[in-house]
Amino acid sequence: MLRTVTCVVLWMLAWTLCQAAPPAPATPAAPAQAAPAADKPAARRGPRLPVDGVAALSRIEAQHTLRVGVALNAPWVMHDKDGQLFGYSIDVARKLAADMDWKLELVETSWPGLFDDLRTNRFDVAIAGISITPQRARRIAFSQPTGEFAVSLVANRAKLGRQGVAGLKADPQRRIAVHKDTLTAELAKAALPAAQWVEFDDDHQAIADLRDGKVDALVAEAPLPELLARAFPKRLQVSEQGVLARTAHGIALRRGETALRDVLDAWVVQAQASGWLKARAAHWFEQSAWLDQL
Repeated sequence: MLRTVTCVVLWMLAWTLCQAAPPAPATPAAPAQAAPAADKPAARRGPRLPVDGVAALSRIEAQHTLRVGVALNAPWVMHDKDGQLFGYSIDVARKLAADMDWKLELVETSWPGLFDDLRTNRFDVAIAGISITPQRARRIAFSQPTGEFAVSLVANRAKLGRQGVAGLKADPQRRIAVHKDTLTAELAKAALPAAQWVEFDDDHQAIADLRDGKVDALVAEAPLPELLARAFPKRLQVSEQGVLARTAHGIALRRGETALRDVLDAWVVQAQASGWLKARAAHWFEQSAWLDQL
């Protein structure tokens, strides 16, 4: 995975301060240190340091590049058959960058490291179907909500037994898959405390295990359960219990980045008013043609 160099950010900040400061008395020049090469892999550029409060918008405008952190979370962020990133959040990131006339750099990370990578400046914002919670707001900030989603369950028909999906709630032998280190996992465990939880990082593998009966059910945010049941009606069934919980998603950014948050909020309002967010949501959340790309 690519790593962003903190020294580049600090060098740029120092350069800006020097431009605003009056000339200092001449002193013997210290040996110059070359800036890191632009094409040097981020992973080799040394440790990253916390930089909460650094004006990200100034750097984005200066470099004309928006760095967006993403983590696998179908159908928001996925890999297609060729290994390329695609999904609702990828569309949002591309549209945001295009509307602001910025180049887009997608930085793939994992859910366990997503917020730490954001806070330590590996990327400027995170767009990955991230639920807004007050607990998370202690560490990071959020834009206006980009959408609201239900959390529900889809089960393998062959594994249900006579009690159907309702039997999953009371049977401690049932194996239920959930995405590791997500709010969905927390909500699912609270709603179905007796189940055996199988945590996964790879959506593709979780879907395959559900279809093959290696797990009894999968808890995920809508529309994934409904789309899977529609795509494989003979194998999968959505829970008759309905919605387990509800969440709202937003674009995540570092706390203190008020200028960048103002831009993000304005963009979300415009994208909602123009109908663009609604149209992309219909494509990813109401249709299932994209499943053929997995």
